[in-house]
Amino acid sequence: MKWAVPALVLALAGGLALADGGGTTVEKKAPAPVKQAPNPNKAEPGLAELGWKSYDATYVPVKDWTLKSFSGGYASLVKKGEGQVIPLPVKDHDGVSVTSEEFAIEVDANHDGKMDERIKTDGAMCVVSVVYADGTIAPYAIRWQKGRGIWNWQRSGYWMATVNKTQLGIIDNNNNGKYDENGQDAISVGLTGYATPLSDVISLGGTLYSIKVEENGKKLWVKEYDGETGKLDGRSGHKSFGMLSSAVFQKGQTYIDLCTIKDKAAVVPAGKYEFFGGECKATTGGQSAMMKKGTMVAVEVKKDDTTKVAWGMDLKIDFDFDISGGTVSILVTTLHVYGTSGEEYYSFTPPAFMPVVQVFDSKTGDQEQKGSMAMC
Repeated sequence: MKWAVPALVLALAGGLALADGGGTTVEKKAPAPVKQAPNPNKAEPGLAELGWKSYDATYVPVKDWTLKSFSGGYASLVKKGEGQVIPLPVKDHDGVSVTSEEFAIEVDANHDGKMDERIKTDGAMCVVSVVYADGTIAPYAIRWQKGRGIWNWQRSGYWMATVNKTQLGIIDNNNNGKYDENGQDAISVGLTGYATPLSDVISLGGTLYSIKVEENGKKLWVKEYDGETGKLDGRSGHKSFGMLSSAVFQKGQTYIDLCTIKDKAAVVPAGKYEFFGGECKATTGGQSAMMKKGTMVAVEVKKDDTTKVAWGMDLKIDFDFDISGGTVSILVTTLHVYGTSGEEYYSFTPPAFMPVVQVFDSKTGDQEQKGSMAMC
């Protein structure tokens, strides 16, 4: 059964199974090849002649990573021959060579055949060099995760450039050594503590710019956006006892964090936007909740018009439950918290949000059971 607080959800999930008749042969056609969309962030030659302005970037290794990017994670080592490698670009090599043990991992950071870094601690960082196909050499910081004798790794640095007095952090968010992959890599506008997926358009000081990034991250290019625009106000209509600290909306290849823009009604490229992710924080006490799309429908921003999003409180808690032997059990894995527009809230910090559940007899109205749900 499914229940929502305060409303009952009258919906059941069903499955449809298709089977061919006995003795028949079903011929399946191979799927048509998917044409790869062009990368709007790829910095091709000749940009200067087209009016793009370039900015050199500086690499920033980060020991204690705090930037939230809403996606990405740790990656595994790859087996190559008798050993293992970190699968990063290293010209004439399969990657960065490592030797892993249960309690330590050694890294050949400069590819000379000698292990010059020995990591023993979960969360430790080291810096290796990557070598691109054109011979460009760049630093690359790695943070390590140790668990049950297995070592995993993740990028732990970014390229930083200042454009129109705004700091931009370009992050290899999918751990492959490339920084120009739209939607896969990430960009932090203003280094606010959040990073959106890498977007083809960014807002700097309220002005929209198209952006392109070199594969190695060392340089980026911007040009003032010349398409149709409208305004998206996702901040003044969000009702809560706290505040929005990040609210990322997506339109195709474009990702805009409305909280990085001074004006509540932010100028954005015209079109339909879906909510991608964000975070809501209390003004004091350190309480917070992450946010994602949930069941929220897209909103349309029309040319020269303003679209306002009404969302936030009141919240609805949706969950499944079982009744067995007179006991009502809440299925924690099915529990979801939604706002008024269907946006979902999760990862409550601290995990002290514990709704009280009361079970009443439908005939007498008497309370039969009472308990608390712990939400982590």
